[in-house]
Amino acid sequence: MARKKFKDGTAEENILATAYTLLAKKGYADVSTREIASEAGVALSQLNYYFKTKDKLYRAVIDMAVSRLLDELKALFSKGKSRRENFGLLIDYCKDKIAEDPELMKLLLDFTVQAMWNKGIRIYIYGLFRELNLLVQKYIIKDSREQKTFKGVPVDYVAEIAIYGVFGMTLHVILGKRDAYEISTEALTNILFGDEPVPAGD
Repeated sequence: MARKKFKDGTAEENILATAYTLLAKKGYADVSTREIASEAGVALSQLNYYFKTKDKLYRAVIDMAVSRLLDELKALFSKGKSRRENFGLLIDYCKDKIAEDPELMKLLLDFTVQAMWNKGIRIYIYGLFRELNLLVQKYIIKDSREQKTFKGVPVDYVAEIAIYGVFGMTLHVILGKRDAYEISTEALTNILFGDEPVPAGD
């Protein structure tokens, strides 16, 4: 089985990368620390030395996935010239991820489900969605830092709707209901910005 590895990675990094790959492939419920240790080529005691408990290992995987997602989105939004364009970039980012790097999207969706039962994971997932909410507010919803509403609705509510809508689209595609590239970025963008003029260059 091909595994992601860090260049010149330590045993700890190798365990983390292996856990990431296995969890993306099989899901939280079907992966044990013993299997992760075996695939990483380390003893279970060595895995436990670095991560202590199963939950701590899984939280470390969430940290890695979340950091990667947020860094990529921040870089992406820095290219946009308008709120409307940034929302389109977010939609296209998720479409591309589903097609080219589905592991990350599957991990995030799986951990979101697990958060309903696991308090430790819930805290991490809440933090992820809070960070996403603030990013969406800053780059997609708000024209200024002082803005409190978007079309009469509090900006944090609108950001949540936008995030859940995009993640819902992601889940729909992962379940095989539709090809990612069949989804119209323009149509989805118009849900938020349909009554606003398209800026020149969009």
